Amino acid sequence: MKKFVFYLTLILLTLAFLTGCWNRKELNDILIVQAVGIDKNQSGQFKLTYQVLKPKVLKTPTNIPSSSQQKGVWCFSSTGKSIFDAIRNATLSSDKKLFFSHNKIIVISEKVAHQGIENVLDIFLRYHEFRPDAYLIVTSDDIEKFLNSNVPIESIPAKELENVIKNYFANSKTLPISIYEFQKMSNTKSKTAPVPFVTIKSPLKQSSQSQMFYVEKMAVFSNYKLVGYLTHEELRGLLWAAGKIKRGIYPVKLGKDIFSLELIQSGSNINVKRKLGKAFFTLQITTETNLGEKYSNSYISSSLVEKIKKEFSKSIRNDVQKVLKKSFELNCDILHLGDIYYSSYKKPLNFDKNSVSVSIVVKPFIRRFGMMKE
Repeated sequence: MKKFVFYLTLILLTLAFLTGCWNRKELNDILIVQAVGIDKNQSGQFKLTYQVLKPKVLKTPTNIPSSSQQKGVWCFSSTGKSIFDAIRNATLSSDKKLFFSHNKIIVISEKVAHQGIENVLDIFLRYHEFRPDAYLIVTSDDIEKFLNSNVPIESIPAKELENVIKNYFANSKTLPISIYEFQKMSNTKSKTAPVPFVTIKSPLKQSSQSQMFYVEKMAVFSNYKLVGYLTHEELRGLLWAAGKIKRGIYPVKLGKDIFSLELIQSGSNINVKRKLGKAFFTLQITTETNLGEKYSNSYISSSLVEKIKKEFSKSIRNDVQKVLKKSFELNCDILHLGDIYYSSYKKPLNFDKNSVSVSIVVKPFIRRFGMMKE
């Protein structure tokens, strides 16, 4: 009897590890979504547009369609009273269920962004199939046209769009924001988050068959609503303050001469002191650069280097002051100064130009001057 119980228990334990892929999804039964666009139609219902892979792309090892004229994706739309309702209504026109675990891009229309996206993003953070590291995009273009663009490089437009917004490390004029990062920034005391504003344009004036994605500016969200935009220079000021400058080229003008500095790395530190009901912030920025190019006949002397560094410091301060000015205009704390103030004094910051003062100290370094002697 004991042996019987022993073997029965052993068999039952073995069966527990033989469940297999009980929740598997066959490729022939699903549509793999690469990007999803969110808009509203005239009746106020949500309209979702999906960019899904074609099965033939999955069969090609290099992920390149058999014909250069053929895209690796196709797009279609569905509508519903809610985001989830619209997603399930997609099965009314497709015999396969949408699969979002590989979704990389979420495109929000400018109209929906102005109305607020707190509830719009709920399903993307709540439902287990969605990825919290998918990137957020705002556009003023028609969502269907945007996702169905004929891009010249990648066979999958969502992949090319992802690469474009991730190129911030090369230009320091934009910043990719995932759903998780957006939610985290929106839940701070400042409740402010930037999102890339992307449009499509032709590579050449004469070309109309293909389009390229272009990060035109950064959309500023305050309390989950689109309230304004940052130019490339204003966004760079935000990156200086946040210490997120990676790489990029910074032209410095001295009279008629231009010196292009290649940004190597940077760091920042912000301190705050309260005095007579006013918050005094001190922003310290340290940056290292190389001289990458010069439009000048001047010899690279120590005095000229000091002049370049002085003008470079002035330009950095101007970038930060521009984004600070835009913060006061939009009445939203883009630099997240309120979070720093709260961590020091456990009180909310009264964010206005009469109650906040920011002094900027820049320490620039030019390390190398390239392969030229002069």
